[in-house]
Amino acid sequence: MTIVTVILTSYFTLKDVINSHNKQVQSAITPLFSLVTSEILRPLNVANFMAKNQFVIDYASQEKIEKDYIVSYLNKVAKSYNMIAFIALEKHNLMIDSNAKESMLSSKETEWYSRLKDLPGDQFTDIGNSQNPHLYFDNKIRNSNGEFIGFTGVAIDLKYFASKFQEYNERFGFELYFVDSNNIITLSSNKIIKTESHHRQELMTRLSDLPWHQSLIKNNAADKNLSSEVMYTSDEGLLISQMPIQELNWRMFIVSPPAAQQSEYWKIFIGRFILFFIVAIIFYLILLNSINYLKSRLIKHAETDHLTQLPNRSHVHWRFDSIAKTNENLCLVIADIDNFKHINDTYGHLVGDDVLRIISEQLSQTLRKIDVVGRWGGEEFVMLLPETTASQTLIIVERIRKNIAAISFPISTTSGTFTTTISFGICELPLKNKTIEDYIKGADKALYQAKANGRNQSVIFN
Repeated sequence: MTIVTVILTSYFTLKDVINSHNKQVQSAITPLFSLVTSEILRPLNVANFMAKNQFVIDYASQEKIEKDYIVSYLNKVAKSYNMIAFIALEKHNLMIDSNAKESMLSSKETEWYSRLKDLPGDQFTDIGNSQNPHLYFDNKIRNSNGEFIGFTGVAIDLKYFASKFQEYNERFGFELYFVDSNNIITLSSNKIIKTESHHRQELMTRLSDLPWHQSLIKNNAADKNLSSEVMYTSDEGLLISQMPIQELNWRMFIVSPPAAQQSEYWKIFIGRFILFFIVAIIFYLILLNSINYLKSRLIKHAETDHLTQLPNRSHVHWRFDSIAKTNENLCLVIADIDNFKHINDTYGHLVGDDVLRIISEQLSQTLRKIDVVGRWGGEEFVMLLPETTASQTLIIVERIRKNIAAISFPISTTSGTFTTTISFGICELPLKNKTIEDYIKGADKALYQAKANGRNQSVIFN
């Protein structure tokens, strides 16, 4: 049963692990696309929309602006998308965000402005604000003539990004890395992103700095940009997938640990192991109880006289040894039915069996729980009475003798009855250094004396 349980448990565990892995891969991809769309492409689209909004273009071109009006507009955008919205006006040398914070474009705090202004293209992604890092989506504002007139865009707190990608990491066990066209990590599902900055070179983390990437480059020397395949496997057994984010000219790497390191599979294994352990314990207890039950039945049948249901000679020997270990004195009695052969010859062996059963009941009913009565053989019985003197035993057996002499035994073949008697031999000895044979020898001599004296009496061995 244990072997069958192990085989079935292993089979179902392996089956569940494979199914769970397939489900996990499938369930991981869908929310990942949703995550990228909502947390990266959405703010990018919002920034792009603001840059092309005619209201923003017209306002950036005005000679005079109302700051409160701009802040009100930016605040509506920020609240709608849970971001910080900002606008940088070339004509007014001013940057204002949705929190009403103002900065001069010529100040050190806005060094990004002149750096991005001179770069080709209209759309940029940057990490700024070293004290509280944010991911900025910057879009150039151009008038109807295509002339540059400022920047607008949104910023997302990197802590917010970290929490979103960390949830994905904890749920699926995968690490996410977002890499720009220069192979610099701009975003990830761990804490690397909290200190990166495009304009703080000493804090950059490059893709080539990561051990798993170094392993892939070593195994794919001909394709150092890892662009020819969609999926790779590192020396450590990591499964690395990549997908392009064309809107940002980024790549996203998905690093999946081996199944042995993923908590989902450990949960399955531990759950199945506990189930197997419980089932095995239940089987073991059932088996143990069955064995004990069968053993007790076997012992009972082996040590019980079938006719009288009293312990047989083997059991009496075992009980004597047990009594000898815990007691100092013992009285042994041998009881013998008088003229039992005559009963068998006269009434038949079936009647003789009835006599044995009735006398067995009489012997059992009179004794204490600590006493033992068993069938010694034929028409003889043995009684063990621990810590009982010969005189006390004599009182007990005399009561039994008189009760048996008064019984009318039925004859099964007729409606008649008959009576019989029983004789007792009593032997009292200290238990120390004595065997049951010593007691039997003494009790047998006393019984012989009772028979010689005319039967139906009790004699104490002297």
